[in-house]
Amino acid sequence: MAMNQDTLKRYGSKEGFDAEVLIDSRAVLAKDDFVATGILTYAQGDIMEIELPEYDVFQLGDKAKMTLYTKSGLFVLDTTVVAREPGSLIVINPPENRKKFSEKREFPRVNVKNIGQIFGFQNIQQKEQYQLEQAIEISIKNISMSGLGFTINDSSMIDAILHKKCQLQVQLDLGFEMPCMLEIIRKEKQEGSYYYGASFESVPAEQSNALRGFILRNQIQTYFEQKRDEEYKKALEKKSGANQ
Repeated sequence: MAMNQDTLKRYGSKEGFDAEVLIDSRAVLAKDDFVATGILTYAQGDIMEIELPEYDVFQLGDKAKMTLYTKSGLFVLDTTVVAREPGSLIVINPPENRKKFSEKREFPRVNVKNIGQIFGFQNIQQKEQYQLEQAIEISIKNISMSGLGFTINDSSMIDAILHKKCQLQVQLDLGFEMPCMLEIIRKEKQEGSYYYGASFESVPAEQSNALRGFILRNQIQTYFEQKRDEEYKKALEKKSGANQ
């Protein structure tokens, strides 16, 4: 589809469209001999939400072909139903489709409340390696396919040692054990402790799919929780307005 300069300025660049262009677009979902039309109301990271009356025809795991009629053109993709609730479906936004749109983050980051352990660390600049006699527990605050944010539960000693460019030998407890190497890329002072941002240096191939599934489940859960909170607030505001 050819795009003039005005269209490019409004909807995106030559390298990729703004993901916001998808919101409120008409979405046609087709599976087997059934076709349903709805409205795309959410698109972020690996998931999209489609509001449609015939949501109950689709089951979890169903494969479907989706056609999106957006202001910047027509997009066709293969997707899978991963969650549903009355009136809407959550479907996968496949990587080949995500690449067409610009987002603030390359990978979706979700807030979590999991733990992990540091078993050793290395000062990259000085090539010093340390193995801890006793593993130190960390609290994972958020995670993506590229890295995570964490704090150290008992940080009285190690906070003074860890800094940017340190590599950590860790094991994460995400409902499954995930050994990996992290590199600290950010260290911020917080009340009573430090917050660390770290990137994955190595993730075992067999754990990559499990990590993606963990992030996807948490992304869906977080979205539904936020959506219900917003609906509850709107209901309270409406009730308050009616009583005035």
